[in-house]
Amino acid sequence: MKNNIVEYWDFRSSDYHTEYAHCIDEEMDVWKSIFSEILLTDKKIRALEVGTGPGILAISLAAMGHDVTGVDLSESMLGKADANAREKGVNISLLQGDAEKIPLKDGEYDFVFSKYLLWTLPQPDKFLDEHSRLLKDGGLMMIIDGLWFQNPDGTEKECSRFSRFDELYADVKPNLPLAKNNTPERITDLVQSHGFEVVSWRFLDDYFSFLERNDPPGHAAAYTQPPHMILAKKISQGR
Repeated sequence: MKNNIVEYWDFRSSDYHTEYAHCIDEEMDVWKSIFSEILLTDKKIRALEVGTGPGILAISLAAMGHDVTGVDLSESMLGKADANAREKGVNISLLQGDAEKIPLKDGEYDFVFSKYLLWTLPQPDKFLDEHSRLLKDGGLMMIIDGLWFQNPDGTEKECSRFSRFDELYADVKPNLPLAKNNTPERITDLVQSHGFEVVSWRFLDDYFSFLERNDPPGHAAAYTQPPHMILAKKISQGR
């Protein structure tokens, strides 16, 4: 399954999110605003984006003065993130790694975050255990995801926009626990079962507005509702 997943995202790296390349500064401003809202600190933090893809979130946070590392299983995606960081004149560290077994040391991060990653994972429990391992006590985790592959009435969409996805994910998707019904309530329950205290969750209406303003024809149809953001803190061991 992992081989198929890597092959697909290497393939997608050539065009993933490029429809928004003309408005990257506007998108970065949206993420900077979100980060300012949730981090509530002027101090430099150490942060990790898991599944960084083209690196837009990691670059936005690093542009605010923070120390940011991006991890991705796809080398091609890391190449896109590196190119985007150089274009914006921002330094981020990049590392190839599996979200379910991240090659980094325990307890070194103040903030660990991901966007549109959780649904892709065969073992989301391992993903959350890794976040708990990497975070300092009291550290903050942010998960952004959405409801994919389903219509507003809950029925499954019969086709995707990418035939390569249908080909490579035919045997993968049935084995992804959160590819379907990936609701914020469901993620919240899962997060709480892994030693985290959920701080809040909300729909990212601000980011969705950005997508709609700059939407290529038909692209927003992939969203049943705005993406959701779950914030949770690692419970300190002394509690």
